[in-house]
Amino acid sequence: MSRKSQELTRDDWVLAGLAALAEGGIESVRVERLAKRLNVSKGSFYWHFLDRSDLFSALLDLWETDFTAQLIANVASLPTPRARLRALADEALEASMDGVDVAHAEGAFSAWAVLDPVAAARVRAIEAQRIGYLVSELSLMGAEATDAELLAKGVYLALLGVFTTRRYNPALAEDAVFRRVVDLALDAVERRR
Repeated sequence: MSRKSQELTRDDWVLAGLAALAEGGIESVRVERLAKRLNVSKGSFYWHFLDRSDLFSALLDLWETDFTAQLIANVASLPTPRARLRALADEALEASMDGVDVAHAEGAFSAWAVLDPVAAARVRAIEAQRIGYLVSELSLMGAEATDAELLAKGVYLALLGVFTTRRYNPALAEDAVFRRVVDLALDAVERRR
């Protein structure tokens, strides 16, 4: 094994897999392609992973931790639900994370979920965490349970729309539009109190 392949970590392979997923979908996440991208032999892959399914699981873990839990943790210290949700909206709109286009990655995870029941179950669980966080913050603001859930889903779906549209019509997918949708939802909750 070369020195470079010994220095590669599991995280290096996962990030390469994430980049491949974002660029070309789950079919692009192939051991041979990733090894070429990382300029190592594919034997290095098996030092860190049992098989391709193990890498797939690691990709979903990364999406859950870096693209979900970490964003929530980044805003946790802010003093009010409104401040946390506005900051979370800004965090979610970041164009790149770990060097990967967020809009492409989000779209690729959704497309993967359509093709694979195991991925679909994980994607649904992660989306439930995202929605659940929004519901809890909207409830802290005083929204009734039904309204909090509907608003949370509406805001989340608006974000997914921004991500989808960024891929083919960036001029339409203005961050300011999504921020305004978030503000309108928060204003509606505050007016009903």
